[in-house]
Amino acid sequence: MKHTLLLSFLCCILTITSFAQAPITNVEGHTNAIIGKLTKSLSLKEDQQTKLRAYISEFITQRNTVVAETKANPKAYDAKIKSMHNGFYKKLKTAMTTEQYDSFLQLKPADNDPTNVLSQLYY
Repeated sequence: MKHTLLLSFLCCILTITSFAQAPITNVEGHTNAIIGKLTKSLSLKEDQQTKLRAYISEFITQRNTVVAETKANPKAYDAKIKSMHNGFYKKLKTAMTTEQYDSFLQLKPADNDPTNVLSQLYY
């Protein structure tokens, strides 16, 4: 019984912590990986790739600055990250066609999956 409770408790902790984003140390590498996936999925042209690369790199860098607030002040973090997402998505809309942007929104993973680099753009 003790082991079952302990195991359940550990699973809950792992589940909760898996939703929190961690700072990205290799912004350029993640940006390139994201651009690669988006180019393949959305058929991005070279000029779009250049614009998106800058927007994504800037977004990840800004996101890294507020990630530390996740535990200290979750409400402030949520408000900041929501505002950052809104600004980021507005920029994406200007660089993509309507069809590409709609497809981009459909690429959102169902859950915050740390193995999927696209999660960094949605969570």
